[in-house]
Amino acid sequence: MKTGRIKRYGGAALLALACTAPAAAQESAPGEIIVTAQKRAQNAQDVGVAITAFSGDQLQKLGVSTSSDLVAQTPGLQLVSPNGGSSNYFSLRGVTQNDFGDHQESPVATYIDEVYVSQSAGTGFQLFDIDRVEVLRGPQGTLFGRNATGGLVHFLTRRPTFTPDGYVTVGLGSYDQVRAEGAYGGPISDTLAFRLSAETNHHDGYVKNRLGRDLNNGNDNAARLQLLFKPTDDFQALLSVRGTRQQVRAGAYEHATSVLGADGLGRYVGANENPYGTCPGCDPNGYVDTDGNPYAGDYDKVGYSHIRTFGTTANLSWDTGPVTLHSITDYSYLRKRYTEDSDASPAPYMTFTLGSDVDQFSQELRADGKSGALSWVAGLYFLSIDGTYSSHIGLPLFDTDIVANYRQKTRNYSAFGQMEYALSPRLSLIGGLRWSEDRKSIDYLATLKDNAGADLGTVFAFSPATTPLARMNKGNWSARAQVNFKPVDALLLYASWNRGLKGGGFNAPADVSGIFDSSGQADVARMRFGNEVLYSYETGAKLTLPGGLGHINGALFHYDYDGYQAFDLQGLTQFVYNTTARISGADLEWFLAPYRGVTLSGGATFLDAKARNIPMPDGSHATRRIVLAPDVTLNGVARYEWAIGGMTASVQADAKYMSSHYFNISNAPTTYQKGYTVANARVGLTLADGRIDVAAYVKNLTKTRYRVIAFDISSLGLTERYPGRPRWFGVEATLHLN
Repeated sequence: MKTGRIKRYGGAALLALACTAPAAAQESAPGEIIVTAQKRAQNAQDVGVAITAFSGDQLQKLGVSTSSDLVAQTPGLQLVSPNGGSSNYFSLRGVTQNDFGDHQESPVATYIDEVYVSQSAGTGFQLFDIDRVEVLRGPQGTLFGRNATGGLVHFLTRRPTFTPDGYVTVGLGSYDQVRAEGAYGGPISDTLAFRLSAETNHHDGYVKNRLGRDLNNGNDNAARLQLLFKPTDDFQALLSVRGTRQQVRAGAYEHATSVLGADGLGRYVGANENPYGTCPGCDPNGYVDTDGNPYAGDYDKVGYSHIRTFGTTANLSWDTGPVTLHSITDYSYLRKRYTEDSDASPAPYMTFTLGSDVDQFSQELRADGKSGALSWVAGLYFLSIDGTYSSHIGLPLFDTDIVANYRQKTRNYSAFGQMEYALSPRLSLIGGLRWSEDRKSIDYLATLKDNAGADLGTVFAFSPATTPLARMNKGNWSARAQVNFKPVDALLLYASWNRGLKGGGFNAPADVSGIFDSSGQADVARMRFGNEVLYSYETGAKLTLPGGLGHINGALFHYDYDGYQAFDLQGLTQFVYNTTARISGADLEWFLAPYRGVTLSGGATFLDAKARNIPMPDGSHATRRIVLAPDVTLNGVARYEWAIGGMTASVQADAKYMSSHYFNISNAPTTYQKGYTVANARVGLTLADGRIDVAAYVKNLTKTRYRVIAFDISSLGLTERYPGRPRWFGVEATLHLN
């Protein structure tokens, strides 16, 4: 393990929880929360896993209103947002997936109420009526349904109770934002309870379109109904029905003129990114955006993102005494239509369109129990994903449309289990094993059309009917071995080894020209990639400070990949392929309550993340920095509460820093993002009876300009750059109905 970089940063300690006491979740000591990271309720300080957890109350105080907002408060957590924010992948400790094909799954899994969310278009949602969020770092497979190499983000909503309870929140913000959310629940009978939750968010576009309607507006609606049937203390059945709808003007990329260098990588024209300079011949209309404003452009086509989701889950639990049985059955679907003006110029130069129609079914059967010194969990898992997808590159000036239509089927069968045995009150051993079998197939067809839609012929076909490579049936295993040691009650030391697994899959390039060699022969093998296996070595410590002062946690880790799934975009052809990679790093996280009313929390992640044997456009191979893996990320929150006139007032400031990083595995200069800091501030007031909270906030206080993704398509004379959100002011009020 390479530790030179880590030593330069001062060694490291660990990770854990940067959160205040939970609202709906069970309270322990200050800053601690009860989590279910090991499928049983435990204080996070007693779990030998790198965890960051937030209660619903903490999320509200931090102003976290969407799933993507979570990255600002979590060390090592980043967000990949290809397709103009209509698709989202979480990245943890440099473990990333940034293919913009909507059929790909992320190495960092997303769960909602124990249900896996496979589609990237389904992970960028509004947060409302949340009980807590748990972020687990490192490979997960011996306890959760879908195996993942990087970790997982688990959103848990508030469940129905037999005590009437509810709230209403209304907020106003920049760009005429109106946001409201609310929930109410309680008993229907002695054995049946309900909870109804809903949210709506609307605002004008924050990207000025000088040719038409502004882009990146808000128009989101979501609702959730839950019914809890509990006829006895030993049995309960929870039925959940949920749905979301988004209809926004999207895809507001910033035009950046660039050309290919001698090495085949893009470079901005001119000495600096802004102004870009001139680029004769790069763009047929000679357009150059020189105002340096990422929130303004000349979009001749107004892009859009229309996403609808629906899901229903039945979660049954039966405590038989020595064993508790669980059944989690879920069906969900997602419909997505997305288009963008890729060149962000006044000419009809390039557009990109995506479509997804996906049905998902999953079934988990799980049992857990405890007998003396032994605690155990075992389960079976089945996942079915049927997706029909399309992509469409429009090149109006060339009277050519590149169209790809494909269908992918995924079936996963898994068996998993984990045991923990206490050798003594202070020493325990953990072992886990999982067998996972993926069966996948793809039926892919690429055609050319003219601008009028007339078919110009098939370019490439890849299906089980023509080649056995379009079908895969691959089984593999993941495992966990760990030792936990508590020399004193306030200190947990742990060391773990994990073999994480992410199944292989298929490429579905929007443009297949990149798979043909100079003689015109197609390299069909490039249409698929193999399993990604990650060997993780981690050691950590969790220290609870005396007198309720808080805790400090840290971890050192080393990841060694076998078959790292790297993504690259060359020209307009995108591919995932297997290579080797290593990541070494450290996490540090703390929660401190040094004085009455004062809380300080924060974290840091240090990474040395490199991928090897990366094929470059000029035919060479090189070692490159992994995408979205900054050497340093820092985050912190300072909060002060005090009594005033029978009320409670609060002030809060938080910030996150990311050092420089790349958005492209080839490390093209046009995909480089320099280090930046985004800061937020919030003031609040709680009235005497605690039923009303009011707050005012500002996000991106210093108006930092940064990018969340960039695509180098300098072969067409430009680089697509998607900006982070501008400064945002807002006020909100919450009425608690209980």
